[in-house]
Amino acid sequence: MELLQLRYFAELANMEHLSKTAEKLMISPPSLSSTIKKLENELGTQLFDRSRQQMRLNENGRIFYRYVQTALNTLDCGVLTLTQTNCPILKVALTSFPVWIDMIYAYEQSHPEVVLEYTVITLDELNNAPSPFPWNFFLGIIEDVDTGRFQSHKVFPPERPVVLMSVHNPLAGRSDIRLEELKDENFISVRRENSSAHNFMMALCRQAGFEPRKVYYGDYLMRVKLVQQNRGVNITTMVGATVNAIPLDTITAIPLSSPIMTRTQAISWEQDKLLSDMEQTFLDFAVGYFKEYPLMDPKKL
Repeated sequence: MELLQLRYFAELANMEHLSKTAEKLMISPPSLSSTIKKLENELGTQLFDRSRQQMRLNENGRIFYRYVQTALNTLDCGVLTLTQTNCPILKVALTSFPVWIDMIYAYEQSHPEVVLEYTVITLDELNNAPSPFPWNFFLGIIEDVDTGRFQSHKVFPPERPVVLMSVHNPLAGRSDIRLEELKDENFISVRRENSSAHNFMMALCRQAGFEPRKVYYGDYLMRVKLVQQNRGVNITTMVGATVNAIPLDTITAIPLSSPIMTRTQAISWEQDKLLSDMEQTFLDFAVGYFKEYPLMDPKKL
């Protein structure tokens, strides 16, 4: 197994499109396909479900991707450490990249003397992380963290859930809706089990007394397309819809009246940890950034 195979696999796993991935990697589609097939042969299992140019990660591919992503991130961090030995390194973990990307970029521009490393992790990786926590901070939903292990600073108020549905859905004109009224709908999940967004949706459905009869899984673009086509509904928050560019001319966001579970974006770190000057500066910067550039009007949360 070669490093190049793993990097090609990671790119294809992200894009799930053979020709577009090959173009990004500046190789031919047959060469990319051959490399992935060789990797699958070495592993003794298929990693993708294939259909024309599309190559969707299957369950084995998703499991393998988590390990590959972690390994490549670790390797890149090692290279960065050796090539930038004079720069302090700040490591953050997060579960929803779109919420934090603008703040992260602004911090990097304001503090070029610090190398900021970020890693997208699953809830299992968050909850089973060794102690001491291997990252300086976790950026994500405060309801996802163990409050006995972490302390947190909220960056904006708790968010109430909303239901995303096509404007052509018969219920689209409602000012609010009870989730149990949607039990006969199909549901759309951004990711499978062990993601914060998926667990949020499933927990709400179970509180409403039902299991979704059918769940479509996909990325953010697929969620938009399926909702627009009125093939299902999605549960998120207004911040989640905003940062992922949901087109609200074709999709409506209806507040959920019951059950209610809030989601609160926060910066978390281990209990009783004394923050260094670098860590405190980052915390202050992030809190100040969201005060100056809120993701949306707090009155709409």
